[in-house]
Amino acid sequence: MFKYTVAVHEFTAQAANLISEPVAVGDYQDLTVDDAQNPSQVIVYSTGPAAALRIAQRHLTHVHARLTYTNPSAIGRTADDIVYGEARARAETLTPGQREEELHYAMHSESDALRMDALVDVMHERGEINR
Repeated sequence: MFKYTVAVHEFTAQAANLISEPVAVGDYQDLTVDDAQNPSQVIVYSTGPAAALRIAQRHLTHVHARLTYTNPSAIGRTADDIVYGEARARAETLTPGQREEELHYAMHSESDALRMDALVDVMHERGEINR
């Protein structure tokens, strides 16, 4: 397992200047973004650089979508932001039991992953789950 520091430009993970360092067993942590409003780097724990870049980009897509949902005038919207926003609006209309049931659906695409992110965000904000 390695800790990768991934440079970010305009919510896009940059392969250039990818920094890695080995991580001791048990030192794994959740990925982090230095600034959710305007990230310049993401720290990812992964087994290789390609996976680290994929994980970082997926997280950046989620951060961007969440930002445009909560502050629509902050940055321009993308298609992924629209998917997230629609899923988030739907998740907010469900009961806690329905949201819990939704958590068990399989993800087959990046859009499904964004929909799941929206669901988890709503559940976390309402105290239904802890991250």
